Amino acid sequence: MTEHAIRNTSDVIIIGAGVIGCSTAYYLAQLGITDVMVLEQEEVGSGSSGKSAAMLSPHSCDDDWSLRLIRHSYARYMQFEDEVGAPCDFRRIGWLSIADAAGAPELERKIRLLQAHGVPVEVLSPDEIRRYYPEMRTDDLTLGAYTAEDGTLDPHSVMWGYLKRAREKGVRLLRGVRAVGLRVRRGRVEGVETTAGFLAARTVVNAAGPWAPEVGRWAGVELPILNRARCIWVTAPFPFIPFGRPFVDDVGREWYFRPEGPGLLIGMGVVPVDRLDVDLSGQLLPEMIEIAVHRLPVLERASILTSWTGIRPLTPDGLPILGPVPSLDGFLLNVGWGGMGLMQAPVAGLLAAEYVAFGRPITFPDATALELARFGI
Repeated sequence: MTEHAIRNTSDVIIIGAGVIGCSTAYYLAQLGITDVMVLEQEEVGSGSSGKSAAMLSPHSCDDDWSLRLIRHSYARYMQFEDEVGAPCDFRRIGWLSIADAAGAPELERKIRLLQAHGVPVEVLSPDEIRRYYPEMRTDDLTLGAYTAEDGTLDPHSVMWGYLKRAREKGVRLLRGVRAVGLRVRRGRVEGVETTAGFLAARTVVNAAGPWAPEVGRWAGVELPILNRARCIWVTAPFPFIPFGRPFVDDVGREWYFRPEGPGLLIGMGVVPVDRLDVDLSGQLLPEMIEIAVHRLPVLERASILTSWTGIRPLTPDGLPILGPVPSLDGFLLNVGWGGMGLMQAPVAGLLAAEYVAFGRPITFPDATALELARFGI
């Protein structure tokens, strides 16, 4: 049920109740900033946050910054229930990357990155890959890498866990209320125009995920975010791949899978889109089936139960945009987390809250490198 604001003013308004917005609200409340309103045009997690592969994985990182941020977030998730008071339903299954000759250089680079950060990684030959997946075709593979600590999360448990604790401290949630503009006066944000009227605030946080570029334009800022679509399919019960097997990432092919309940979850695609209400499942299905059956011939026996398309808001350098907009006081960005938002949500919310409370990041003081200014904007 939608909570209608008793007051139309707040210290902080957060646009978006995905995992980044929920985490930001929680950490603001933890820092004593509780006059906060979270605006969500639909339901909590109805955007990209609820459509992810739901992995927590240092193995997924491609650069030093992502690894630093995820390792901090990983530690937070391991304490999530004690800290937040709700489970995040983490289940350790491991992450297995595989690569053919074309993908091997990229996987070798990733292995070096993991090792440099002290992440235990097992380097595998094609024959050794079959220890984890004896059903897998490996004759055309060159290299594998396995990390044991990676696992799955429940995004909705994370989002509602953050929100529940934040609301206990006074944070308000407005569902079914769409932000439609910003009110700006003399270079400072004054609040948000919404379908429920004007809501005043001294600080507005753009945590709108794929909608972040639209929100940025309200402030006269063209955010360098590229929305890319990825499809996920879930099979009907499939006993030929036992539950508990590792997540598998086929480096260079943008294709992955993992057991999901009694079936399999399969993902693929980095398709440029200019609309957010797209469904590319049918378009990508033939290519996905070809790749999947080649790698795991037993998948010929699988049938698709359901599918959906999620949007990943990516930046040109693959890193998030976090911090103030120089041209507009009181407008803060927490955007561009791509497909890593769930993994990095704890540190994303914490750093954004530190910007609001202290004017700068405290936990990672050098996180100023993630500000919009790095793009010359």
